[in-house]
Amino acid sequence: MKQTYYSPKAFASLLGISKTSLLDGEAAGKFPKPEIVNDMRRYSPQDIPNYLKILKKKPLVPTKRRQLFLNFKGGTGKTSVSAFYAFRLSQLGMKVLLIDLDPQGHLTQCLGIDHSDFEHTLYNVLIERMDIKETILDTPVANLKLIPANLNLSPVEIALTSVNARETRLKKSLASIQDDYDVIIMDASPSIGLLNLNGILASTELFVPVLADFLSYHGLKILFETISTIEEDFDFLFNNIRVFINHYNASHNICLRAKEALEKHYKDYLMDTIIRQDTKMAEAASLGLPLHQYAPTSRGAVDIDGFIKEVFDPLPINL
Repeated sequence: MKQTYYSPKAFASLLGISKTSLLDGEAAGKFPKPEIVNDMRRYSPQDIPNYLKILKKKPLVPTKRRQLFLNFKGGTGKTSVSAFYAFRLSQLGMKVLLIDLDPQGHLTQCLGIDHSDFEHTLYNVLIERMDIKETILDTPVANLKLIPANLNLSPVEIALTSVNARETRLKKSLASIQDDYDVIIMDASPSIGLLNLNGILASTELFVPVLADFLSYHGLKILFETISTIEEDFDFLFNNIRVFINHYNASHNICLRAKEALEKHYKDYLMDTIIRQDTKMAEAASLGLPLHQYAPTSRGAVDIDGFIKEVFDPLPINL
């Protein structure tokens, strides 16, 4: 993973203006002077919000958002999608915090970060009351931060059972930093437990990846029943619940039938965007590389762009 830089042409296209307008604006003092490396202009994602303001366009994220990727069924590709999605948001200029809620640390590994590179996880925050800021790691991307996970997080479920306000500790911990980020993205393990309950109550939006098969379809019933119980017990309501199909292959009859069933029974939650089956996604995840750097023109990268446009509609930049 490395920091993204844009050429004048690519940066202007992202902003919805011509390269000539960009360069003329710089010459006239309307836009700030860009960084010049080896006699070449380059622009970073962090420049985007400032330019949008100068152009009198809407901000990237008018309201701070806290999003959770969750499915009680494993193997849905949840972690790789959440990692690639978060990186892409950072490429587009958003300030992003990723939180790994799984002691297996797969999200952390998807970002190419070794488990031995850190000591503190959310265990120290939720149980020992460490300041959450002390657990945040920098990444090679300036506006993408991470709260990592490894096996040190494993005892948190047992430890939480004996503490006060155990279900809302994460929400309270995030209060001190939530204004520092446009989007906080949490990746949960495929289980029902106190840590995931903390993630749910700390979030405003839920993303549920499903495979186009009937095991995933039936698993949604359990998830929605659980969410309904949580909403009643804790007087809690998600702003948005979005179900999306992942690893979709239209050439498989079972995928077509499962998609039809999802459209029939979960039409109020099902996203229009479908993330198609793409080996590049698995390759990128195994290498600890963001998909938009490993294979930026792949099917998966195109679909994640579509996913972002649907979630952040309207988006004041061009993808």
